[in-house]
Amino acid sequence: MKILAIKNHRAEGLGYIEESLKNKGIDFEYCEAWNGERKTEGDAYIILGGPMGVYESDKYDFLRWEMDLIRNERSKPVFGICLGAQLIAGAYGARVYPHIKEIGWFEVEKVDEDPIFEGIPDRIEVFQWHGDTFELPENSKLIFRGDKVINQGFRINNAIGIQFHLEMTLELIEEWVKTTDGVPESIIDESRDKIEEHNRLCEIMVDNLTREIDKKHNI
Repeated sequence: MKILAIKNHRAEGLGYIEESLKNKGIDFEYCEAWNGERKTEGDAYIILGGPMGVYESDKYDFLRWEMDLIRNERSKPVFGICLGAQLIAGAYGARVYPHIKEIGWFEVEKVDEDPIFEGIPDRIEVFQWHGDTFELPENSKLIFRGDKVINQGFRINNAIGIQFHLEMTLELIEEWVKTTDGVPESIIDESRDKIEEHNRLCEIMVDNLTREIDKKHNI
């Protein structure tokens, strides 16, 4: 099994997902799409975040490439995080647009079941860093909803997207906060108390995701 992680920004990698995959002995590779790479070799795709918007695909041509990949790939699991989720929505014809900015810790509610989130509690506190949101594509299923930003996680066919950053580590949070103007450093202190549970939830998700990839890979 090999997972291809598609990067839209140099600073947005797999985070704790990478640590989990290494612990399980699962092979993964990065595709630096933001830097011109175009790879498709893998048994599943994880499409990562980035500061740009789906509606800026004329400016960032790699976003169009990723949406084409999502539309055309119907057999391998596709998992999108933040911008990755928005790209899945956009690939299936849904509107993605600027909305309420959420940075820090917010609660989301699980409103439907999915094998990728089996064992995840019905209400969880997650790390957010976004200013865009998306409408749900036709024939998709809402899995997580938030208070002010409603659409927080969904599935359509073989693709799942989550708006929040379940992959965060404390080190990543510190880096993002300290290199972004106007973001309070109190988020770092708050994160010290929350990151262990957040990583536990990420571990559950990675277990489920790799199980689904293995199942499809061995069909």
